[in-house]
Amino acid sequence: MTGQVKLARFLVHVDAIARPVLASVSGRVAVEVIVGFSDGVSLISGGHDLDNYLFPLAQRLGPERVAAIFGRKIHGPSSLAVGPAEPDTAEATPQLSTQMAGSYGRREWKQELHDRLAVQTATIDPGPVGLTIALTTGPGRNWASLWKPLIDAFGPVLGENPSRPFHPHDDRIVSLGLHHTIDAGIAHDVIIDAWWGRL
Repeated sequence: MTGQVKLARFLVHVDAIARPVLASVSGRVAVEVIVGFSDGVSLISGGHDLDNYLFPLAQRLGPERVAAIFGRKIHGPSSLAVGPAEPDTAEATPQLSTQMAGSYGRREWKQELHDRLAVQTATIDPGPVGLTIALTTGPGRNWASLWKPLIDAFGPVLGENPSRPFHPHDDRIVSLGLHHTIDAGIAHDVIIDAWWGRL
């Protein structure tokens, strides 16, 4: 119950900050969340997965309004910022670039992505990780619903226990960036570009 109360309070705070921005911006927005922890709390273990903080926020704002969302874990105060989205002009080559068909809700979808990662990457050395994922979907998709099955497949990058498939060590992600582009030409497929590294 405590977690639900904290989430409810957080979403009230989100409304207070985001509503004026959403009302004044005609296009999509970018969001940054800094999740602050006490000094004694580990940022890379203990189950504090960044996507679990970002998902309810995107749902509250409306995923269709969010073009990009960024999360960071720090020792210190939490904060939230919302503003107009601006195109990212960075052209670094992604470490993964792939197009996925089928329903992301099916185990086979996650297995296929997991296998594609396994054949072309090595697990990042232990420690904090930064992960950026750019998703391209057709119009009308709730792109936030892709985040969990997508990150669940990242065991080959983040490390995983072979006896627990689709439970990667994603609590070691201390910086997470998620971007969304709409392309009517890809129907129900999803294009995934991803960058990662140890921080």
